[in-house]
Amino acid sequence: MKFLKFIFILCISIALHSCSEDANEPPLLLSNDTIEGNYDITSMIVEQVETVASSSGNSNLILTTITGVADSFDDINFALNANGTYTAVGGYRVVVTEVPNGESPITDTEIMIINASGTYQLDTTKNTITFNPASGEFIEGEFGFNTFTSSSVIISQEDIEVNGNTTYTLKGTISLVRK
Repeated sequence: MKFLKFIFILCISIALHSCSEDANEPPLLLSNDTIEGNYDITSMIVEQVETVASSSGNSNLILTTITGVADSFDDINFALNANGTYTAVGGYRVVVTEVPNGESPITDTEIMIINASGTYQLDTTKNTITFNPASGEFIEGEFGFNTFTSSSVIISQEDIEVNGNTTYTLKGTISLVRK
């Protein structure tokens, strides 16, 4: 019985300890001054879905789904400066899985080395940040803020492109922790 009591107390302790302080951390007011800082990237996930409209136009058939999950972030330094510029230097691994309609998944792993810079603009009305690269390839376009606190930032992007009866939907999420 003492063992069960110990396990019960241990489980409660772990549950209480696992509750992140960030969960109770209030969001910050979005501005160039409050976003300024150096960040570690903790996760990046991208998904692209290609669909085609049926001849009747009533339904969509998924042609291909491509998912990219990044990990092994190797000393990436992602810096956002108060003057509206950014730099990103470092490397990571990305595992890309392509699932063509009705076929077996194809998986590929790639090491990405980044050395990028550019500018960003905040839109505090829409709660977005738009990245404009000047050099290197890393991040581009408008992202919405899912989380913005003094210690963490989660941004996401959704882009839809229609070409004839084919639609490409791209969704991505990047999680950052302030150093």
